[in-house]
Amino acid sequence: MKDYYCLNIKFKDKKISEKTYHSHLFISDKEMYLQIIDNDEQSRIDNYYSISDNSLGLFDENFEIINTEVSIIFDNSRIYKIKSFCSDEKNKFFTIFLTNICIIKDNIHKEYINEGAAFLNKNGLSVVNLFYSFFSNFEDKNTFTISRMSGMHDYYEIENLSFRPELEFENNEQRGSEEFTIKKKPTINFRFQNIEYKDIKNRLEIICHFLSFLYGVRIVIDKLVYRTEKEIFFFRNTEPNNKTYVSDLFSISGFLKNNCRIEKILKTNWFENYLQKEKQITKAIDNLLHAREVNMGASFVLLFNIIEIFNINQNQEKFSFNIDREKISEKIFNALKSDLNETENIEEFKKKVDSITNKIEFKPFTSPLEETLILNNINPNSFGHKFSKLKKTRDKITHGSLSSISDDILQSQLFSLRKIAISLILSNLGFKNDLKQNII
Repeated sequence: MKDYYCLNIKFKDKKISEKTYHSHLFISDKEMYLQIIDNDEQSRIDNYYSISDNSLGLFDENFEIINTEVSIIFDNSRIYKIKSFCSDEKNKFFTIFLTNICIIKDNIHKEYINEGAAFLNKNGLSVVNLFYSFFSNFEDKNTFTISRMSGMHDYYEIENLSFRPELEFENNEQRGSEEFTIKKKPTINFRFQNIEYKDIKNRLEIICHFLSFLYGVRIVIDKLVYRTEKEIFFFRNTEPNNKTYVSDLFSISGFLKNNCRIEKILKTNWFENYLQKEKQITKAIDNLLHAREVNMGASFVLLFNIIEIFNINQNQEKFSFNIDREKISEKIFNALKSDLNETENIEEFKKKVDSITNKIEFKPFTSPLEETLILNNINPNSFGHKFSKLKKTRDKITHGSLSSISDDILQSQLFSLRKIAISLILSNLGFKNDLKQNII
């Protein structure tokens, strides 16, 4: 029985080749790759493709699918590695390795309709574990059980989808073996109605972004399986970077006065607020997580950028006058022209007065970044350092003067800035009135 799917494809770059090539797509939980077959001994398409402009770009940018034996979605799949021609007993082929692919098959048995599970990376296990107690055998020494924590049995509702973090288990037990291992698999189990693949995946990714924010670690979907009445969807993500993320939990619950437990947070309107500013909040969360993965200087810039992401772009207010701009200009000119020593420059002076009048009606400009924090119920000066100092440090770093700041001062300011950034994200997720002030 073959362990691959057949595709016929073409290169979009016709300088590589205009032919149609048969290929074999191999998929596993560890890696996904496409073997592109060309049995012409003189062929150099592997080399031509490798040196093309976008060889490590998206699959859809490089290849055109002519036909496949199953439905396949190359879901922004990125080519991250290329191997030159190899041969087996049948064919000569070169190989491209891919990140995201979804295979769609018929739901023959009509089971588990509108249900599914998203399998998470190792960071997901750290968070899903919080919903469970320990394995125990208090009631029967031959029966080991694990149960959900009190108050954490519910499914959490968002738009057309309900979900809850769950553990699934697999083991390597063999008949007659003395020992075996049970392995936990972190998942988000979900039920849905009237939504398509793109929206299901987007909602689950938002859930992962939100959980990532709550605990300071990157949680991503490694595999997604769900069923509709007619089809079964199998999505896998084998992005290599998923294995390199920081994994120490950092809970933000201490920033909230009331809704500080995860089960309470998940029952708020966080999802509706996230959707209203999805692009901004996703970027801000990514910055917050990335700031844990880089040096202090880069971390400071990333965290400060979160304030800029939510910048209100404040419109400068104007003074109100009971005369028009021309009369104001005339009054200023008449009041000062007699004091002008060089009367031959009177016309130039009048032009200067006119230009000043265009600006004089504006009130002094309040810092839009500081105003952004205030409008989000955040006192920018209550986290250990004045905001003006934080901005001055950011300016020094961006202008290449990081060495002028001592490590102790930078670390102290970084600690304050991280608290401001977390509070700002929480405010935009709907927790504006639940924020603690003066967090130490």
